[in-house]
Amino acid sequence: MKKLGVIVNPIAGIGGRVGLKGSDGEEILKMALALGAKPESPDRAIEALKIISRIKDKIDVITFPKNMGEYELKKAGFSPKVIGEIAGDTSSFKDTIMAAQAMIVEEVDLLVYAGGDGTARDIYNAVKNKLVTLGIPTGVKIHSGVYAINPKSAGVAALQYLQSETPQVKEAEVMDLDEEAYRSGRVSAKLYGFMNIPNNEHFIQNKKVRSNSEENSLNSIAHNIIDNMENDVNYIIGPGTTTGRVMQILNLSNTLIGIDIIRLKFRVTAPPGISFYRWMIFNNLLFYN
Repeated sequence: MKKLGVIVNPIAGIGGRVGLKGSDGEEILKMALALGAKPESPDRAIEALKIISRIKDKIDVITFPKNMGEYELKKAGFSPKVIGEIAGDTSSFKDTIMAAQAMIVEEVDLLVYAGGDGTARDIYNAVKNKLVTLGIPTGVKIHSGVYAINPKSAGVAALQYLQSETPQVKEAEVMDLDEEAYRSGRVSAKLYGFMNIPNNEHFIQNKKVRSNSEENSLNSIAHNIIDNMENDVNYIIGPGTTTGRVMQILNLSNTLIGIDIIRLKFRVTAPPGISFYRWMIFNNLLFYN
């Protein structure tokens, strides 16, 4: 029987959802919880694991205690082998690294983990190219190519890989944004290395390389969105390439991790002449003129 290893970072993305620009560090976690942030990573992990559970009687599943995988797997219908120990219900990056190293000892055929770029970096530091891995995206910032498109895609990709008699593997980049630098106004994404992942182009994120035609399409989409904006309406602008172009054309700065809310008071022909109100989500709506 093939072996599936599962690791969940239960707090992945918790900071970004309340405007804290990431989730790295104990202080950020405390602030996020104080602001009312709710962990979403466990539910997204369960969504992927329920798809893999179709073959639960044909694979051995290994995980770490509590909400590092045990709870999520049981909710998805598995009876996993639980190894290792963690203190309390909140894990740290050290627990993630320790869990990943234990999966090498267990010789799992596929290591599935839920988290963001920071989690991918921790997994990489532990396993390098010793295991085939696949990320379930649950963080706000995803720059790495080691993640599936969404939790459902992660479940399908893992299922197909485990069922294949001749599974194909490729290398994908592990990248992470320096959150401390970003909080200081500097964008710095670093390539840490490469990990082996299932070679499944339909369900795995690809590194984006835009052509001139794609650039033109991006501009057209952004201008169309702006042209259809109405006065005195709040617009939530999420992270991403297309939404970033909207903000660029409006001559507004935007966040890479989190959201912006804009409201047009009136518009003129030239985008730089726009008068606007801009809010950033934090504990409540902060006013910017």
